Amino acid sequence: MSKTAKYLVSALVIFLFIIIFGAIVGISSDAGHSTPGIFGLIVFAGLIGALRAIWKSKSSDNDDDSDKTALQK
Repeated sequence: MSKTAKYLVSALVIFLFIIIFGAIVGISSDAGHSTPGIFGLIVFAGLIGALRAIWKSKSSDNDDDSDKTALQK
């Protein structure tokens, strides 16, 4: 994936996080709570996981022979 696509997808994920988290905070404040609670933590963990999955790089250029699992004596 190109860097431009990664930036665009990351911006979309962050935008969706803000929308969903705002809805969670609004619903919880209407119910009388002052914090978003466990649902807010789940959405935040999803944001971190999504960003890590987007920016995960394949380092095939740096690993010459380190991927081989054959034992050599």
